[in-house]
Amino acid sequence: MLNGYHYTGPLPLGSVVAHNCGAAGLFSRNEEADVILRAVERDDVYVLTVSIRGVEHTLTGPVSSMGRRSIGQSLLVLLRTEQGLPAHNEWGTMVGVRPTKLLHKYIDQYGSLEDATRHIRDEFSVSLEKLDILSRIGQYQRPFLESHSNKDISLYCGIPFCETRCIYCSFPYGLYQEYQRQSEFIAALLEDIDDVRQICESYNLYTNTLYMGGGTPTILNNEDFHRVLTRLSALIPKGHEFTVEAGRPDSITTEKIQSMQACHVNRISINPQTMDDTILRRIGRGHSAQDIDDMYRYVKKYTDFAVNMDFIAGLPGQNIKHMVHNMDYICHNLPENVTIHTLAIKRGSPLYDLNMQHDVPDESVVKHMVQYAKERLEQAGYVPYYLYRQQYMRGQLENIGYTLPGKACEYNIQIMEERQTIMSMGPGGSSKWMKAPAFRQKKQHMPKDVDVYTDTLKALLAKRHALCKSFWEVV
Repeated sequence: MLNGYHYTGPLPLGSVVAHNCGAAGLFSRNEEADVILRAVERDDVYVLTVSIRGVEHTLTGPVSSMGRRSIGQSLLVLLRTEQGLPAHNEWGTMVGVRPTKLLHKYIDQYGSLEDATRHIRDEFSVSLEKLDILSRIGQYQRPFLESHSNKDISLYCGIPFCETRCIYCSFPYGLYQEYQRQSEFIAALLEDIDDVRQICESYNLYTNTLYMGGGTPTILNNEDFHRVLTRLSALIPKGHEFTVEAGRPDSITTEKIQSMQACHVNRISINPQTMDDTILRRIGRGHSAQDIDDMYRYVKKYTDFAVNMDFIAGLPGQNIKHMVHNMDYICHNLPENVTIHTLAIKRGSPLYDLNMQHDVPDESVVKHMVQYAKERLEQAGYVPYYLYRQQYMRGQLENIGYTLPGKACEYNIQIMEERQTIMSMGPGGSSKWMKAPAFRQKKQHMPKDVDVYTDTLKALLAKRHALCKSFWEVV
């Protein structure tokens, strides 16, 4: 395998190079990279020289978006071939994070789902299997994406802390119990939430969905969790989709469940990642499989919450028997939603930094696990309803959310397809203002550093007000 790449040249082409190198499993590195890429522009033509362990290859294309795409596709094929991989995998030369977003764009452009999938097949050499998944998801999603007013919005609130760090996680945040400014953070977050409420009232906005994610939102103590949840509940009509990521059972208390009920939360995530205790310890989770089951049974007995459960294919030490066990549990209990993630090895994660990649199962094993999960879930009555991809995923696969009929999480659809305005509260969140038919974005990214977020909140809120004014006062 190749150890990484280093690129110099025009920035627009550099972005394409980064995406395709990432799709081939290569990280950027400044020293001793196996792949050296140098690009220049000559007479409106890009010339990209690719040196792989001293052997040079030249790729060319016009200085245009299509030219950059063509070079990127050729580069991906070259890098896969040099690593002894098939030139094309099931996704062909498609490297984008949101394949279904492109599908919806093509449905608008070409007039039908059939024509849209045909263009994707022809342009990216996507396999019939992946086209079928795209088509089914696109058809399911379409009613959620049509007939929105520009004043229909979704909201996100992020709590960027956990109590332990999973080995595959690259979040730049520390552990909550070690953070010295907890009270200041909570005060800033409450001010942020109140500011969004003021914006919603000023512009007569209508909140369809609200998602409280992280990190682990339930890491907050009972009192702070209740305070934050109470403020959030004022932003959304009772009965609308209100989700809380309660992913770790070791962070849940009876009081927090009661707070969620009192504040009209109606969806939660309980995220095992695996139901094998040995692997749970290996990846740094602070709970057991029994803890997951106990929490699930408590929630189903005492609440009306819809439940999503996340699993990861490709964890260190994992094999097909583990996925069989995971799916046995799901098909017996039938939570409303299940998300099957493919492991992505991210720079900055302990899995990457400690060079533990050799413990990760082979691509063929991961593909087998993902395919097995798909077949078991569909046999149990689940349908795929959203999909996204990440760089550095095993086998260049994908993450797929499955739902029982009529139980989909609309927020997941809206955040992936980027056709509705989503305003974000908390550190590290991104607000995106969207307007049909072009769906071009105005954006604001909150600082990931919690101290910077807290200390500069006044200026951040002023910028958000200016963006809201420029968007809604001309709508």
